[in-house]
Formats: sequence, C-alpha cells, structure tokens
Amino acid sequence: MKKIFTKTFKNKNLPFLELRYSNSNKHYKKHFHDTFSLGINEQGVSIYTNNDKSYTLDENMLSIVNPLAVHSCNSCTDMLNIYYMLYLDTSWCKDIQKSIDDSVVDFVNIPVDILEDKVFYDEYLDLCKFLFSDTYILDKEDMLIDFFVKFFSLYLDKSEVPTVSKEFDEIVKYLRNNYKENISIEELSKLFNLNTFYIIRLFKSKINITPHAFMLNLKINKAKELLQSGYSIVDTALECGFFDQSHFHKNFVKIVATTPMEYKLNFVQ
Repeated sequence: MKKIFTKTFKNKNLPFLELRYSNSNKHYKKHFHDTFSLGINEQGVSIYTNNDKSYTLDENMLSIVNPLAVHSCNSCTDMLNIYYMLYLDTSWCKDIQKSIDDSVVDFVNIPVDILEDKVFYDEYLDLCKFLFSDTYILDKEDMLIDFFVKFFSLYLDKSEVPTVSKEFDEIVKYLRNNYKENISIEELSKLFNLNTFYIIRLFKSKINITPHAFMLNLKINKAKELLQSGYSIVDTALECGFFDQSHFHKNFVKIVATTPMEYKLNFVQ
C-alpha cells in the first residue's frame, strides 16, 4: 500500500493562495470554505457533492467550489485518490474577473459545479505542478494569472477594454529600456500609477500575453542577438538579467523550441 501524504504550497509572495497535493481515501463531511476552490483528481474517481447535487469526478474534470458552498469530495473505492485542490482569496479572484469584465464589483460566483474539458484539465495540472516546482515566483505568478484569466473568461462577459494606447506604449518603452531587470507587476503599477490588473488587461487586450511574458520575450530576443554575435551562454544569461543559467535555459526552450547551446552552434548567417 502506498504511503499517504499531503503537501501544501504557500508562499509569502503569493499570499492569496494555498495549494494542497494529497493522496487519500478518507471521507470528509460536508463543509464549506470562505475561499474560491478548484480541484482535480490526478488519479482515481470521487463522488463530488455541491449543495444538493452529486457528480462523479473523473479524469478531465475540474470541481468548482464557490465561497460558502457546502460540499464534499470522497473516493469511490478503497484506492488512494491523488488530487490537487487550490484555494484562492476571493479578493484576488475578483480583481482577475474585473480585468476581464469592468462591470465586476464583487466576486462573481461561477454558475457550474463541474468543468469537463481536457485542455483546461491539462493546463490546471501543469499549473499545480509548476507551483510546487523549484522555479521563480514571478514565473509562478504569471502562469497563475494566465490560467485564471482564461478560466474566468469562460463565465464572464468580455466587455470592450477601454485601453489607452499611450499607456501601453509607455510601459512597453520602459520594459524595452529595462529588459535586464526582473520587473514585477506591482513595480509597474507604482511606476505608472495604474492598477495592477488594469495593466494585465491592457496587455491581454493589445497583444494577448501578460506583462511578465512580454518581458521574458524581450530577454529571449536579446539573448538570440547576443548568441549570434558570439557571446557565451553564461555571459548571455547575465547580460539579459536571468536569475541563473537554469532560468535562462528553461525560458529559451519554451520560446525558441531549442536550447541556447543548440541555437548558438547551429545558427547560420
């Protein structure tokens, strides 16, 4: 029999979330949370109840639990379920929702208890594993924001974004001039006196990526130039402001689909 475990991810730089990773066949009484919760079974099948409805939670399905919704999720068999459950403060969720629909004032409850969608299931599983991985917090925050913008967009009106090109252009100019830095969304908010989620909305509406993803692209584009001109991989990573060579390598592969070494060796003018 496999050993029962529970792991929890919390970080002071992401104070609005808690992620639980566990294997269990324990049965929980009906209960509720003040948070918004999203969960999946990575292995196993559960009976998921939410208020007066009951569902079979299987692969490619996400359980959706609104704040104060009375619910339970229990294994159907003696087999240990392996599952992820993410708990998010509603204030953070509300800000993400407002970045999608400007009419949002308070957190908008999701109108369904289950989302059956392989793409979202796979992306959510990747997100959970990424949050537990040994990587940088800005990258984790960016992936989290990107996922929940897409998730909440399923259930909200996507109103026209009242963007001002001048604001976008000024932020882009600043990022281009400071590509060596690792600038957080909070720093941009203070520098330009704009709400953080307004900035996210601005970038998503203009180029459909987050400010952090845009900054990483700037770094990688500059890295390609440096590698072409003969810089070493170590010096390129330093010059472009990556935390270390591992951080550089991972992001280079994601964007260029080849390693920095392969790119350097095979670049032909």
